[in-house]
Amino acid sequence: MQYTLPSPMTVLEALRTIYPDSSRRTLQTWLKNGRFFVDGRALQKEGDLLDLGQTIHAKETFRAPKVPGLKILYEDRWIIVIDKPTGLLSVPLDDTFAKRNALNLLRQYYGSDQIFAVHRIDRETSGILLFARGKESEQHFDALFERHDILREYLTIVEGRVEQQTGTWQSNLLELPSLQVIDSPDGKEAITHFSVIRKSAKYSYLRLRLETGRKHQIRVHCQMAGHPVLGDFRYGAKEDPLKRLCLHAATLGFKHPFTHKSIQFSSPVPPIFKRLGAF
Repeated sequence: MQYTLPSPMTVLEALRTIYPDSSRRTLQTWLKNGRFFVDGRALQKEGDLLDLGQTIHAKETFRAPKVPGLKILYEDRWIIVIDKPTGLLSVPLDDTFAKRNALNLLRQYYGSDQIFAVHRIDRETSGILLFARGKESEQHFDALFERHDILREYLTIVEGRVEQQTGTWQSNLLELPSLQVIDSPDGKEAITHFSVIRKSAKYSYLRLRLETGRKHQIRVHCQMAGHPVLGDFRYGAKEDPLKRLCLHAATLGFKHPFTHKSIQFSSPVPPIFKRLGAF
């Protein structure tokens, strides 16, 4: 990114022109991390005056900020991508932000209410989660997910030995008032593609690719296949050897709707999964 100043202005004024949806705190963090340069000199002070015609250059990559409780994988003007730990809600359970959740942590850290969840993963699922910055970005990514024009891959350990090496699970999923999700003719189409990475005497280790993204889709499809996700008592599991849901959002990829670059993020297998010899 580069921006040529049309008039004299401070560093902060210039950055606010370039990144109108970013908070002052975010811009200060970027400055501190050495993201911006003028004439080969790193910009550090928001109050420094810049001259007409000077050009600000920005690094494509920089050190991710340290948000307590979250690991930031990537951020730019339009998105924030995190690696969510198990046990943390993606968004609040109600309209308040009193409870701890990833969306609230980001809004508090960046000092902005213009951060929006465009998808979510279950509390006990770990892995990659994307947030939009600003309403325009939210709308573009909502459309991206609605078109299913996005790569979403999960790793899971399920009970039993899955016979087929590869295959597709397809059903219509309906969420009940109890929040349980079931297969129903009144539900929305749900499609999950699976492949077996390996099997042990008791378990199968799967890679799953979502073609659609319905609530609890993977968990219900694994239950319907007769191989519930380990630790998922809600959907038929009988064992919980790791004391957590054995489901991990491992890969997220898409064509960035603003930069038009293909971009992909990966999260490593949770170390605890390796206790069962997984992956």
